[in-house]
Amino acid sequence: MKFATKKDVLLMSFFRNNARENLTRISRITRIPVSTIFDKLRDYEKELVKKHTTLLDFRKLGFDIKVNVLYRISRDSREEFKNFVMMHENVNSIFKINNGFDFLVEAIFRDLNDYHKFNEQLEKFNIQVKQEMFILEDLKREGFLSDMNKTESLFVEE
Repeated sequence: MKFATKKDVLLMSFFRNNARENLTRISRITRIPVSTIFDKLRDYEKELVKKHTTLLDFRKLGFDIKVNVLYRISRDSREEFKNFVMMHENVNSIFKINNGFDFLVEAIFRDLNDYHKFNEQLEKFNIQVKQEMFILEDLKREGFLSDMNKTESLFVEE
């Protein structure tokens, strides 16, 4: 599915906004038959949907530190570093990037002491450059394709 139709984008925006939305309600709003929505959802799950998930407010769970860290790792340590952060319980997301860095790591911690312990564990890797950015507040998260009123330019006519 290389190009999304207006119907696809409309349905994707509903699913991105609330994946638990009742298909009958979506059908009523979009005027697309429930059977079509069901079939489209199954197709999306085969081709597009990587994972159904829930966005949590980690601060309400007692995890007050959210940090994004850019890392440049020496070539001989990259794979070992990647494997370590992939398995670490505090790491939420990892991205392989460019422009002078190798990885962007998003991690969540209860406090700065836990973050400090994490950094101590990373000392065994040959980290050449590290740049930290502490997230103070999520202003917008997972918003792309979640508002059907803002997706007009993203579809092709059917």
